[in-house]
Amino acid sequence: MSLRVWSIVVILYQTIICLIISWYTLECHFAPTSTELHEVTLIKLLYLYDPEACGRVHFYNITMKDTRESYSTIMWLVKNSMASAFRSKIHLWLCLHVLWFGLSIANGTHGQRHCGFYAVVVPFTITGVTLLVVDLIYMSLFLQNVQQTNSQISILNFMNSSSPSSIRWINRPFPWPAQYVCDEDSTWISLLFAYISCRGVVQWIINFWFIKDNYYEGLAAYHRLQREKSRLRSKA
Repeated sequence: MSLRVWSIVVILYQTIICLIISWYTLECHFAPTSTELHEVTLIKLLYLYDPEACGRVHFYNITMKDTRESYSTIMWLVKNSMASAFRSKIHLWLCLHVLWFGLSIANGTHGQRHCGFYAVVVPFTITGVTLLVVDLIYMSLFLQNVQQTNSQISILNFMNSSSPSSIRWINRPFPWPAQYVCDEDSTWISLLFAYISCRGVVQWIINFWFIKDNYYEGLAAYHRLQREKSRLRSKA
């Protein structure tokens, strides 16, 4: 298979994955449930479920403890600025993926024609580079959240500080006294999303080489066609 065909295949499966994630996120299929793992609920609460956009709140049972007692309460989000920002990221990702896939097909069919370099290869390259840069920007944004999301209480504090009065609770005002702690470390959530944002690193590097190789192959084809055109003119 040629480089252009491989590029279409690689970009296609990334676009399909992006479409699936976008559909689940934007259509609010990541709503928290009482039967799922606690870790899954934390992921949804932080990034995947925006109650304001979805038009429905979900209750969350949180348990904390200090040196003498444990304390449980039920809370719910009426607004989630973190999830809202993630939805915006998903929109941009989806648009770039669909555009890049369409240009990859055009590159495979018209990239080595006379007008193909400027009409197809350059837009394909620019879109691909833009996607690579966006991946790195998103990765850095998730990494910035690591220190603010290292426990359940930190996550709630972070979401409440990003959007004041976004959390409702039963029995006790939020935030809770400092002596309440959660033993669970949730730093991995932001790290996971940062890792996914740069496509597991390996896929990001593969994309970089596909973009570079397609550009230079298209440029070589453009120079070859220009030389052929010059020879035809000289013979005429």
